Amino acid sequence: MVMALGSVLLKMKDGAEENLRVSLAEIPGISVESKAPSGELIVLVETVDINGLHKQCLELERMEGVLGVYPSYITTEDEAMAAEK
Repeated sequence: MVMALGSVLLKMKDGAEENLRVSLAEIPGISVESKAPSGELIVLVETVDINGLHKQCLELERMEGVLGVYPSYITTEDEAMAAEK
């Protein structure tokens, strides 16, 4: 069950978009939602907890052609609800 969800802006080098889209499509829990008007990819990251979300963002940051990963929205509501039970 996915408990942490983040939307991140992925800033990339010029000419890296096509290769990044292909690479991102192969990673479970990652989906490219759209492209921002400023040129960044808007990527949805789904993981089992906040630590997994952090780890996945660090992995994205290390990908060839990525200049930066900027979280814009993170929710762990499901995770908090599970802890209360």
